[in-house]
Amino acid sequence: MLNLPSFNRLLLVTNTSPHLLKGLMASALLSLSFVSLSSHAATSNSVSPISRTEAANPANFYHLNMNGAAVTSASAPCSIKKGLIACGLEKLKIINSSINEVDADYDLAQAFYYPSKSQPKTAVVVITRSGLMDDSVSAERYRISFVLKGKPSDLNWQWVQYGVQYQCVRGNKAGKWSKNLCP
Repeated sequence: MLNLPSFNRLLLVTNTSPHLLKGLMASALLSLSFVSLSSHAATSNSVSPISRTEAANPANFYHLNMNGAAVTSASAPCSIKKGLIACGLEKLKIINSSINEVDADYDLAQAFYYPSKSQPKTAVVVITRSGLMDDSVSAERYRISFVLKGKPSDLNWQWVQYGVQYQCVRGNKAGKWSKNLCP
């Protein structure tokens, strides 16, 4: 767990659990290291990051349904110690396992935390892959939403929903992100 003296002083001013805040901080720091590494890869493939507002809305993505053993695997909790982006990549591996894309290279990973009174422990990971060898789709991005659950001493990320968007190559949607299949 993190041991930051200035962070501990901040905890005194908040009404949030110290374990929750330290866990979120650890997850955020780990996530930032992945984002900075991924951002470098993204600049070479000209993949632009998604906005916080667009990532927040699951209606912007096509909802992916899962069946059978994949649901059981996806339902497994992911330790907060692992980090939010690592949890997202783990769940994405499960999503893509049926289409033989387990070893796909991803260009950009972004983590968003959405603390609110109605859903104080919600987070979203958006993972983008570009340079697809497809005549209609140039890139895909997956949205994986999580809720933080468990006791303060044993917090885990639980997946809530998966979604996907496509960046089309041709037609009136060329260069734009869409939750619908490209023409």
